[in-house]
Amino acid sequence: MDKDWLKYCATDEQLQTFNDEGYLIVNDALSPEMVDKMTIAIDRIDAEERKRQGLGPNDLMKKFRTIAADDLFLELLDNPKVFPLLWDILGWNIQLYISHLIVYPSEAPEVSRTRKGAGWHQDGGRPVQEMERPHPRLSLKVSYWFSDVRGPDRGAMRIVPGSHKLDERPPQSDPDGDLDDAIELQIKPGTAVLFDRRLWHSRGWNYSDVTRKVLFIGYSYRWLRGLDYNVMPPELLAKCDPIRRQLLGDGVDIKGWWQPTDEDVPLKQWLMEHRGEGYVR
Repeated sequence: MDKDWLKYCATDEQLQTFNDEGYLIVNDALSPEMVDKMTIAIDRIDAEERKRQGLGPNDLMKKFRTIAADDLFLELLDNPKVFPLLWDILGWNIQLYISHLIVYPSEAPEVSRTRKGAGWHQDGGRPVQEMERPHPRLSLKVSYWFSDVRGPDRGAMRIVPGSHKLDERPPQSDPDGDLDDAIELQIKPGTAVLFDRRLWHSRGWNYSDVTRKVLFIGYSYRWLRGLDYNVMPPELLAKCDPIRRQLLGDGVDIKGWWQPTDEDVPLKQWLMEHRGEGYVR
């Protein structure tokens, strides 16, 4: 288990920014070498899924449960530059609940260039409709970027900072435009963006010659049902240390998702040892 985590714990400024704005950008979250390795895996998965799903060369490809598609992606579960931010924001009782790969080639020539962000939304599925407002923070996502979206019309993520605190959809003065106060995150490969699931966001359109490749890794509290799995394959869990097993939904007690024992949540014990008992509540 990686002691380098302690080098990247959240600063007070980062925590304040995330609480106020609903997102954090982590530059160089992945090395260029790791970006290259993961891009090879992503391209292989993309080719397989396009064939399986019957997609054309300009179609957007989505794949869930990507974490199990290649052992290399397990490195994202507890990435030293990102994982400490997760426990400082959500705490120790966390799990992976989704891993979602999107590969978005350039739009076909006939697609209108007048459109703005595609599908403004909050993440969360049924809880968005069924929970009373204001919603609590149940989860957050990390988007890892494998293509360069530092330019116009490259499908960069669009967000409305601070919108995670709103009880309704942000205002939209122009019915044919983006939400008011929207910004576009034009970032380089290897960057990670953490964002609160309540943050209003959308995908920008891609009219460039760059294929947009991004992998979303979502974390939630362990008492929520995972979207990626009910039980991960035993052969995948066997490759993982105790903390990764926790993140992949493993446990030793049937009640451990509601009243976890020490064996259910090795991350808690690690934090007590390295951050002090006062850190863990």
